[in-house]
Amino acid sequence: MLALISEGDNDIVLTRRPLTLRHHAGQVALPGGRAEDVDQTIVDTALREAREEVGLDERLVTVRGVLPTAHVAASSSDVTTVVATWDGTGTVGVVDPAEVALVQRVRLADLANPAARATTRHRSGYRGPAFVLPSLFVWGFTAHVLDALLDRGGWSRPWDRERIVEIPEGYVGARRLPERTDIP
Repeated sequence: MLALISEGDNDIVLTRRPLTLRHHAGQVALPGGRAEDVDQTIVDTALREAREEVGLDERLVTVRGVLPTAHVAASSSDVTTVVATWDGTGTVGVVDPAEVALVQRVRLADLANPAARATTRHRSGYRGPAFVLPSLFVWGFTAHVLDALLDRGGWSRPWDRERIVEIPEGYVGARRLPERTDIP
């Protein structure tokens, strides 16, 4: 995965997976995917995937570091997040609609806003951080990564961890868009 932070606008690039996907349909994610034979390093994988998914020009990116690898039980995968910056002037957008439904740049201040923070629960029993934004709901592994980035970057603010929100329809693997696309 690539956590791509704009130094100029202080935002991060997020994607939303199409509702037609077999796994993690509708979920918000960072650009990324599985390593391929052409990738020599995990950084190569993250940059290639970001190019394929959002059209990122790798020449505009400065890799800042790599977060510790984490195991994602839901997909039985080990995931490594590469943290990089860019000046934010390059264009990013949906390259392959079968893989990415939406690309959105979200300000770190909006993610850190205590009013946007909550804890969510899944019917499986999973509980974890969530970000309730006007046009996106972020939960699961991506929310954990964003939470860690806010902490490590010094952007985190205290928030009510007792505030529980449900995962909206369309963000948990539904095969159709919800009636409303805005998040309460």
